[in-house]
Amino acid sequence: MDHITVSDALRKQLKVLCLTSFSRGTGNRDKSHLVAGKRPEETYWEDEENQDILYDPLNQRSSPWDSDDKYSSEVQHLRQLAVKCPENITDQFICSYFKQLRVVDKEVTEVDPQLLKFHNLEELVLSVNKLKTVHSGNLPRKLKILELCSNHITSLKDLSINPPPLLQHLGLAYNGIHCSSESRFLTVDIWPNLVSLDLSFNELTDLFSLISGISTLQNLRILVLQGNPLTFITTYRGYTIDCLPKLCILDDILILPDEKYKFYGLSKKKEALENKAKFCVHIRKVQGIPNPNVQTEQQNSADYPITTITYHVCYEFIEDQPSSEMTEYQPYVSSQLHQMIPEGNVEQLYPLNLHTGLYKTDESLWNESIEYEYVKEHKSSDLLSVKSFLNFGMKVTVTEETNLSWPKDPEESAAVSKIDKKVGGKSKEKDNARSSTRGSKSAGKSKKKKENLLELRHDPPVVQILGSAVMSLKNLVSGEMKTFSVCKLEPINNNIEPQNANDKNPQNSNKTKEHKLKSCRENVETPKTTRYSSGKEKQKDAAMKPAEEEPPPPKVAVTVEVEVQLMC
Repeated sequence: MDHITVSDALRKQLKVLCLTSFSRGTGNRDKSHLVAGKRPEETYWEDEENQDILYDPLNQRSSPWDSDDKYSSEVQHLRQLAVKCPENITDQFICSYFKQLRVVDKEVTEVDPQLLKFHNLEELVLSVNKLKTVHSGNLPRKLKILELCSNHITSLKDLSINPPPLLQHLGLAYNGIHCSSESRFLTVDIWPNLVSLDLSFNELTDLFSLISGISTLQNLRILVLQGNPLTFITTYRGYTIDCLPKLCILDDILILPDEKYKFYGLSKKKEALENKAKFCVHIRKVQGIPNPNVQTEQQNSADYPITTITYHVCYEFIEDQPSSEMTEYQPYVSSQLHQMIPEGNVEQLYPLNLHTGLYKTDESLWNESIEYEYVKEHKSSDLLSVKSFLNFGMKVTVTEETNLSWPKDPEESAAVSKIDKKVGGKSKEKDNARSSTRGSKSAGKSKKKKENLLELRHDPPVVQILGSAVMSLKNLVSGEMKTFSVCKLEPINNNIEPQNANDKNPQNSNKTKEHKLKSCRENVETPKTTRYSSGKEKQKDAAMKPAEEEPPPPKVAVTVEVEVQLMC
């Protein structure tokens, strides 16, 4: 990596000003370059020059001396001085002339001592560079505003050794400051005149330690901490406002008197406050799921299997410990989600250090608009992981769970009936007596219900993901308290086959399913043809008729309404 100092970057910027290369000064021009024997019309060079004409190239966008003067509002006036009084434009004059400078996105790696030549500098912006540390001894002593945003600074130690005593604003947003011990570098002894402090979008997690140091800054009126993990703590804003009574603005939000009254006394309850983040996930409704009844009626024209289809909304959320809510449901949903991700697209995976749990709503039958009204609270004390999770987003999926019920095998039914006889052998005579007195109709109904219960068996549910999406939660990191989104789910790859919820080996799930279906069909096939032969013939005749081709219905995207709120 190239080593670039602030003075190097400033030298390049000042060189672009061309202070010694354009028309300047009053009186006649230097005519030493003119050659004798020129035509008479060229004698206009000898005329007295008008200063307004000399200023024209400085104000025209098409001029070859046009330059970007965003790094200081004083640049244009300096160039005019170079035209009017060129003899004054020296290096010493230029260094003492500037009161504000911007060196932005120039890959600066060091603040060198040459910057002290700008002894009248009051505002210095060194944002979007590659600074890892800043030695305060190399900063001009009259400095009042210092912006160091979007650098690689991780500690304030070097900056706090001997900073400019008149500094009123310190901007350190979008750096990597993370240690709780940094609070000892933010005291009134180091920054006696600090009015505004911007520490937003760093990695600070210890709210109580940080505020204890900042509370000594008697002149502080503006504080920005949003984007730090400590802002997820439920009592963050109230505790900060109560500890800093002179603060006027917190995270770009004006502190009103009623808010100070609301949180009065909270700072004295420090021991009772939790250093945790709490979120509330609210899943409202799902729309766009295709009607499964049309497909099941076409495929299962027979009486069996009895098909029951339900739907769940699943989502992953950060947690401290493994949850027992989804221990059996998570493996195969996660495996299908990983198969959905294209090869090499690592951005769709959660970071390895994040521990997430899979949660799901209650089951619901199909409807054009399925209302869930699911609400669940989540707590986490790992604030750094919470920030990483929110920056990544929350995975939301919709799963379809198919349950098949078949008649039991004859051997299984016989075994069950034998057990029934043993258990109820003693009271068989009493039951017969009661049934004769109560009437044959009621006894027949109860017997029929019992037989139906014994004849059916239920396969393990077959779960298939209908779609998945990642809900953005970055605005919660930026300071918003609530985010709502209508997630449009992307359909899964058609090559991914559904899996059984209780199948530990997904590769063998399809084989076992085919075996079960085959055996059940063999057992059901014979009795159905004898008992329901007339119905079967009608179904076969209907199947033999050519089906009319109908255009497929237009595909509608499956959407899920989700709301996530940061509790305070």
